Formats: sequence, structure tokens, C-alpha cells
Amino acid sequence: MNKLITKNMILLNLDVNTKEEVIINMAKVLEGEGRLNNFDEFINKLNEREEEFETVIGEGFAIPHGKNNAVRDTSVVFAKLKNEIKWSTEEKVRYVFMIAIAEKSNNEYLRIIAQLSRKIMREEFRENIKKATDIEETYKLLLTE
Repeated sequence: MNKLITKNMILLNLDVNTKEEVIINMAKVLEGEGRLNNFDEFINKLNEREEEFETVIGEGFAIPHGKNNAVRDTSVVFAKLKNEIKWSTEEKVRYVFMIAIAEKSNNEYLRIIAQLSRKIMREEFRENIKKATDIEETYKLLLTE
């Protein structure tokens, strides 16, 4: 996972009020890191995906993701939101993993989603990520299996 995410791609206490603001702010990080070919196209694809099937997975976590040509390098951005926000009609989230998948990647994104899902299913990981207070600590948690 260490090539997929850098410390610059971790946002703590992101102050937003809507899912749309989360997606835009996280995509701006990808753009700033030079990992996107087309910011607007990437946002549009993520929003289309959310309309088809919301990416909230429970326990306060969501994993919005998209695979398309707008992505230069497959990447993961993590955000811990300052406050919970409504993600779906029934669920709120505070922890978001955005996965940007380059069109050229095979089924790599399935491995990434599976790896993140396994982490999130573990109560110890959820508790540690919730308690983490700085980027260094969060980064180490994300890199451990």
C-alpha cells in the first residue's frame, strides 16, 4: 500500500458538510499529487458510481472508488472527517478511503478494496484509526497488515 498512499494523501479533521465536499476535497489531493489526468472527469465518475451504488460500508466508513482514464496512477486517499456526515439515506460516515484506479490497472483495485475491507472489519484497526491524532501515526496504521 505504500506506493498507493503518501503522508500528503492523509487528511485529518477534514471540515466538510456533504459527501460532495468530501469527494471534491479528496480528489484535489490526488490532483495536487499529480495522480489525475482529468479532475472533472474523475469527480463525475465517482458521483456516477455513488448514484448507482453508495459506497458506505458501515461502522462509519465509506470507500468511494472509480476506475477510468482520468486517473494517472492508482492511489488511495484517506480522510478522517471533523464531524460525521450523511453519506446515504441511512448511514453517516466519518472515515473515508477514496480509491482512484487507473484504467490500465488489471484487477488491482479488487485487491485494494479487499485489503481495506479486511482492515475495516477488524475492530482493533477501527479503534486505532479513530484514536490516531497525527498523520505519521495514521500512515503507519494504514501500512500495517
